[in-house]
Amino acid sequence: MLAAVVLGLAACTGGGDGGDRVGPAVGLQDDFLPVVPLEQIEERLDLIAATGASTTRVDLFWWAAAPEEPEDPRDPSDPAYDFARSDAIISGLAERGITPIVAVHSSPPWAAGGAGPDDPMSPVNPSPPDPEAFADFMTALATRYDGEFEREDGTRLPKQLHWELWNEPNLSAFLKRPDEDPESVIDHYAEMVRAAHPAIKDVSPNAVVIAGVAGPRGRTGTGGVGAMDWLRGLQKRDIPLDAYSQHIYPAAGPLIETDAIPSWSSVDTLLQELNGFERSLPLYITEAGYTTGQTGFRDPAATVTEETQARYLQQIWNLSQVQSGRVEAIVWFNFQDNPNWPAGLLRADGSRKPSYDAFVEVAEERESAVIF
Repeated sequence: MLAAVVLGLAACTGGGDGGDRVGPAVGLQDDFLPVVPLEQIEERLDLIAATGASTTRVDLFWWAAAPEEPEDPRDPSDPAYDFARSDAIISGLAERGITPIVAVHSSPPWAAGGAGPDDPMSPVNPSPPDPEAFADFMTALATRYDGEFEREDGTRLPKQLHWELWNEPNLSAFLKRPDEDPESVIDHYAEMVRAAHPAIKDVSPNAVVIAGVAGPRGRTGTGGVGAMDWLRGLQKRDIPLDAYSQHIYPAAGPLIETDAIPSWSSVDTLLQELNGFERSLPLYITEAGYTTGQTGFRDPAATVTEETQARYLQQIWNLSQVQSGRVEAIVWFNFQDNPNWPAGLLRADGSRKPSYDAFVEVAEERESAVIF
């Protein structure tokens, strides 16, 4: 049988027998998974499993799974859909006992008024989708991975419960509005969540629907909405959600006090703000890391040595502010360096940085996610 139902990511001692909490689940994202040839997926999954990660975040590009508009978009068997990649990844992770957090984003042009990415070579289409079309797709996904769905070949697909609604929608690189009006962007994302959340829960009542997914931006301006403005804007619009997610890539080390938001110093502030949704709403930190090489997406001063990266990685999971019981998972991004984001545990050539062994040690200390 493919894996049992995963109902939570609370990392505990004693294999989930009610022992003392030892902190958030230890996650790792491999951004090669959405783009490598299908025949390489098993190898990539084996590499992730070897690290001891108990969870992994997976990007699911909507346009890739639905290149043409389906006739019945809520039916996962509609011939317009191509779920070969997600089937392979989700099934492979279940076989290895790793809990996926699936981040669904990147509009197909047919769902976004015909608009595609600004760069035709980019795998990300930030054009805002029709919220109902997004909800239809999430229904198809929740149905396909409800633990009962069988493919035509008779294979029963595993149950998938952790769904993240979009990726960094507060940044125009991932969800843009023509007028760049922050309120307009928040309005549109809120409509997407209000449509998608009940669509998922109707199919899968135990699903954990994660919203927010805020990118690491401190202030609102050209190109995006600041993390705190984003959170408060979504509270004001009273979106439905089961958990909130934030990405954290500070320049400062984990033990350095800073007023910057988002940062490791601001985790307690974020948790307090999340009480505006409902008290003790869980927080998922679904991207975090430190780069060991220069990238156009960060100030060069934020680059750290490989040895410092390893030390910071170990510090993160030991921070008192992430031990509150409300931070369900921290996902290190990424597994292997690429030209845009050299924050990997592996260098671009596949060789290990010191952070690889540091990650394995953290994962061993914290066991695996609780699986019921």
